[in-house]
Amino acid sequence: MEQPNLEVLSIKRSHDSSDGQLLQFLRERERQMSGRGLTKIVLSTLRMCWSPFVLKRRGADSNTLKIAVIYSVSQLELQIYLLKQLLD
Repeated sequence: MEQPNLEVLSIKRSHDSSDGQLLQFLRERERQMSGRGLTKIVLSTLRMCWSPFVLKRRGADSNTLKIAVIYSVSQLELQIYLLKQLLD
């Protein structure tokens, strides 16, 4: 039964594809994060990159947009730092 007013996203990829391996990695990571939930991990990642654009599109005031951009940039900078650690 379809529930009204819900956005639904379903991602299915072959286990041996790079996307499938990414999803498997996230599921394993989810278990390490005390069952935080794959949906929460994916949404957190999407928010980090796209939330300011959604706020702007919805007509958010400049202060709200500024805070969202600063938050997103700080989260992305942290992710860049973590990625760079893989090279050291």
